[in-house]
Amino acid sequence: MEQKITETLSRSVCGGWDRGFLESILDQLAKGRNLSIKQKQSIGKVLARNGDDAQGVHDNWQTEYIKKYKKDGIVLATYHSRQPYYKPMAADILADKVPEYKKFLRMYNNKYSRKVLAAHTQAPRYAVSTHIQGRTNLNAYKDIEIDSVAWTTQSAVVEKFKKHGGFIMEIRPEIYSHAKGSKRYKILPIGATIPLIIEERHLKLHRKTK
Repeated sequence: MEQKITETLSRSVCGGWDRGFLESILDQLAKGRNLSIKQKQSIGKVLARNGDDAQGVHDNWQTEYIKKYKKDGIVLATYHSRQPYYKPMAADILADKVPEYKKFLRMYNNKYSRKVLAAHTQAPRYAVSTHIQGRTNLNAYKDIEIDSVAWTTQSAVVEKFKKHGGFIMEIRPEIYSHAKGSKRYKILPIGATIPLIIEERHLKLHRKTK
């Protein structure tokens, strides 16, 4: 069994959860532990779907993935790396590995993935150097990302943004939410030296108070 597992792990088709599972089994066997009936059944299934035939399909898929899907795959992997279901495959994609094609297409056609790709390709509402401010729905604790600095410093920067707004420094490429308006902006609050990252749905053009 150990030899079959080692052979399977040598194939690039074996990735994500399957690879982690087989590596865990090898570790258990090396420590002399007995496997449960359920584990043995799972091993058979994992070995079967990562055999020579699957590797052949994977090799053909590799060319198609690189040409057609890789760029979108990285966008989706960035999003799914923060979600539990596709997290192992997302880690593989971000490590520049080719994902298993059936699993990838399930992720690619997932309704949340379609929303993420739509947000990524949508033209930004605000351009770099635009003076913007937070909407009333902006939550300083949940909706603002800031560098790991002292809490008092963070609080002071956020307060400056809430009072005076800030200027857009950069439109970030990554998407972490499937909600509408999830494009991310790096913003420098007026009077501050530390930037914030805020999603588009929480921003609006700055209006001068009379």
